[in-house]
Amino acid sequence: MASCLVQQLFRQKIGVELDQGIVDEVLFHMLRLRKHPSKELLQDIKLVTDTLIITDYARREARHFSVPTFTPIPEYWTYVAPWHGERTTGISKAYHPVGQRTSNVRRRKIRNDDWGTIDILNELRELNYPQMGYKPRPYVIEEPDSFDDAFISLAEDNSLPANIRWGVDHSRYNAVLIDGRSQFVNNFLDDILITDKRLTWCAAGTPWGILSIVESSQHGEVQTQLY
Repeated sequence: MASCLVQQLFRQKIGVELDQGIVDEVLFHMLRLRKHPSKELLQDIKLVTDTLIITDYARREARHFSVPTFTPIPEYWTYVAPWHGERTTGISKAYHPVGQRTSNVRRRKIRNDDWGTIDILNELRELNYPQMGYKPRPYVIEEPDSFDDAFISLAEDNSLPANIRWGVDHSRYNAVLIDGRSQFVNNFLDDILITDKRLTWCAAGTPWGILSIVESSQHGEVQTQLY
């Protein structure tokens, strides 16, 4: 348990070690409360490894870099005013320690092409009805039979009608569509994990970012992204 994600989170976000006794006596037992964790949680645990990558096409040969687990924190976030701690009046509301900045705050304040895996997955899981589709292929008109050309945009699909519209109740119909979209996302992620493919993150040129599959032949060597 010494190298668990909670310990890494404390070291990188707060700068101190979490008491190992808390890990062994409290957190470990909390993790065992549920014998069978949710499918989404199991997927996310697997995806925080080097499954999620970015591809640099600027070079002669496309190179793949792993997306870091945690979003790199800007240096100015760690700045503490010299008088902080001596006089908190007037600045306590303006200054928040790094460890108190939530995933939502990080995603609002840090550009999406700098997000780590955890924040990318948090954004995906918070979407109610994410945009999705298939990349167009020439001379192919039938329904795709795999997820190789599928993609998910981390933005809400606004095609759902309001639950009550013109006096008509669409809530049941919407619930079916939302459940179907959720199943698509889970099947999409399962396909990556089961077939040992990789998931590529592309945020350049979009305000939200796109997740898609890198074909097996394009895997190549994955290097650690440098910041």
